[in-house]
Amino acid sequence: MKYQDIDWDRIWREGRAGKSWKKRGNSDWDKRAPSYAKRQVGTPYADRFVKMMNPQADWTVLDVGCGPGTLALPLAPLVKKITAVDFSAEMLNELQARCATQGITNVKSLQASWTDDWQAKNIPIHDVAIASRSMSVEELGRALRKVNDWAAKKVFISDRVGSGPFDPELFKALGRNFEPGPDYIVTLNILYRMGIHPNVDYIHFERSKYFSSREDAVKGCHWMLDSLTAGEQLKLEAYVDERLRQNNDGMWVFTRRTPIKWAVISWEKE
Repeated sequence: MKYQDIDWDRIWREGRAGKSWKKRGNSDWDKRAPSYAKRQVGTPYADRFVKMMNPQADWTVLDVGCGPGTLALPLAPLVKKITAVDFSAEMLNELQARCATQGITNVKSLQASWTDDWQAKNIPIHDVAIASRSMSVEELGRALRKVNDWAAKKVFISDRVGSGPFDPELFKALGRNFEPGPDYIVTLNILYRMGIHPNVDYIHFERSKYFSSREDAVKGCHWMLDSLTAGEQLKLEAYVDERLRQNNDGMWVFTRRTPIKWAVISWEKE
C-alpha cells in the first residue's frame, strides 16, 4: 500500500465509532455549561495556548467551538475583535455573562455548528481562526478545509495526544473498556494530504490537580463517564479517594498516573 492510498478520513470516522464515550450534542453541552465553565475558564491550558499564538493587536479572530470563553476571554484584551462560535446556546450564555462581568466589548457570540452554512450565518473571513479542542466532528477533512478557508493569515487548532484528558485507569477501575479514538496524528495526515505542513507544539499538564473539596474532585472525574450505575459511582469514589490527599493549605490534591497532553497545530496561510 502506498501512503496516497490511505483514507485518513475513514480512519478518523471508524476510530470515532469505536471510542469509549458517546458523542455529545448541543443539549448535552447545554446541561454541562455551568460546570464546564467553572472548570475551564482561567486554566493553564488557555494561558499556554494564547502564548503560543503570540496574538497581535490588529487581529480579528474566529473562535470555533468557543465554549464558555476558554480562549476568547483571555484573548479579548490582546486582539481587535473576536467572533465566538458554538452550537450550545448555554455555553454562549456563560461567555456573554463573563464578558459583561469583565467589561469585554469586542467579543461577538454566534450560535452555529461545523455543519452549518457559515456564509448564510454571515460569518466573515477573519485574520486568524482557532479551533481549540473542538474538532470532534464526523468529517474531519471537511472541517479542516472550512477553518482554513475562514482564515486570512493563520490557523491554530488543538487535539488530543493519546488519551488526552481522559484517564484510562479510571475506566479500568470501573470495569469499562477504554478506547480513546483517533488523535492528532490523523489530523496531521489529513493536513499533509491538503498540502499543509503545519507547526506542532504540545501543552503538557502535571499529573496532579487541585480541588477545594473531595466532592469537587469526584466531579472532576465524573464528567468522563456516561450513565453511571450505583455500583460504578462507588468505584469512582473509591478510585478518587485512593489518589486524593489534602495539603497544608487545605486543598485536595488528586494525582493520576496518566499525564494529559494536547497538540497545538498551527500554520500560516500562503
